[in-house]
Amino acid sequence: MRGRLTADIKEEIRQRVDLVELASAHVSLKKAGRHYKGLCPFHQEKTPSFHIDRERGLWHCFGCGEGGDIFDFVMRISSLSFTEAAETLARRAGVRLERSPEEVQQATERDRLYRALEAAVGFFREQLLHPERGRVAREYLQRRGVDANAAERFRLGYATPNWDDLLTALGTKGFPAALLSGGGLVHPRSTGDGYYDMFRHRLIFPILDLQDRPVAFGGRALDETSPKYLNSRETAVFVKGRTLYALNWAREAIRQHDEVVVVEGNMDAVTCHQFGITNAVASLGTALTPEQVLALKRFASRAVLVYDADAAGQAAMERAMTLFEEADLPVRVVVLPSGDPDAFLRTEGPQRFQHLLAQAVPIFEYQVDMAASRHDPKTIEGRVRIVDDLIPAMGAVANPVRQAEYIRSLAQRFDLAEDAVRQRLRGRTRGKSHFPGPPQAVPTRDRARDQAERLLVHLMVHEPALRRVVGEALSPDDFQDARYRDLARALYDGPDDAVEG
Repeated sequence: MRGRLTADIKEEIRQRVDLVELASAHVSLKKAGRHYKGLCPFHQEKTPSFHIDRERGLWHCFGCGEGGDIFDFVMRISSLSFTEAAETLARRAGVRLERSPEEVQQATERDRLYRALEAAVGFFREQLLHPERGRVAREYLQRRGVDANAAERFRLGYATPNWDDLLTALGTKGFPAALLSGGGLVHPRSTGDGYYDMFRHRLIFPILDLQDRPVAFGGRALDETSPKYLNSRETAVFVKGRTLYALNWAREAIRQHDEVVVVEGNMDAVTCHQFGITNAVASLGTALTPEQVLALKRFASRAVLVYDADAAGQAAMERAMTLFEEADLPVRVVVLPSGDPDAFLRTEGPQRFQHLLAQAVPIFEYQVDMAASRHDPKTIEGRVRIVDDLIPAMGAVANPVRQAEYIRSLAQRFDLAEDAVRQRLRGRTRGKSHFPGPPQAVPTRDRARDQAERLLVHLMVHEPALRRVVGEALSPDDFQDARYRDLARALYDGPDDAVEG
């Protein structure tokens, strides 16, 4: 769905959408002179640093440096692309975006697919609540301790054992089999004469995107004859490696805590939320991907991994650690005594679980402990093997300061020379990053200029008397960063009380 966004249409959207009204859904704003201010929704703070210039339609946070216009705000707050943000704002403004016939057709097909998936959510939900048909699934939820509120919030459902109940029900609502197949809901029969339901006799977990639209489903078998877990195949609206279960429900809590708790299974995430750990998401039961880690980084500055205590869970956690290091997203690790987060919460309670989260071990400390448990650190050969085991982990670290600290702590713990560890790392590192490319270093001069411009604008906001002095020395065009340029122009043009501290 790609509408043509001309400069005129973009300006019309800006004029029709009030930034203060838009941001007020996420921030408690107070008038400060000609502007508005509040606590930034993008980082934790106690003193309001988030400012809005209503007349110019601009916002800026002097705490974290984020800023822009209504498009930037929607992109940041909802984790959308520019095109998605523009379409969201166009609908809000009642502005029609121009589309080619091909774009209209694609948009129509995607809309029909979303409607079909929403209808499927409703169908599965009806089956769960049916007095007879849904009894086995409700009894399963009761045994697992999932209450009615959690089942309703996560829109849990039930797929009946019959081969074509969903196909028939949605067909009567006007959704053709080919469309349902495109959404991963049904599958063509091998004989070529029709379709059958993908999910049968399973507890259903709808998977929603960040706009709360169903895009896929996860199914947990309720018998012993089928594979325990089944997820939708990838479709036009669902890419498994880019989606995290429960992120749509967890994102506000993740922002508030500035931390995300990552678990393996859908049931783990549901149970976490039911017990008050509302910043938890699940990796759809598969290995984490670089795209999923980057999605989490948009909402939090740190993460905690809580995977199953079995060997498979621990192996998955070690693989995930590398991705977090490559993304430069600090991560800590919780090692459960036994079982999975779902079972632990139900047997030990949320307070014990919260205690484990608070005591989570930094990733490298955990990796060092694991390496030391495999080799004898009292021998030279054992220490060499410990270092070699940790080479991939240290080599994956994107942040040079963190990598240097890891080398220092490793050398100190095992009484090694830092230079020797560094040389071993340099000689043995061979792996490539899972990410598109290494982060480009910001030239020192550009970084210093950015900090200077940010400080200068900050001072002008809080010291109105400085505006005239700065204005005589610098024009708005002298500011390299467009955000600071626009803010400087607003401050120069406004009265001395345009923004209050």
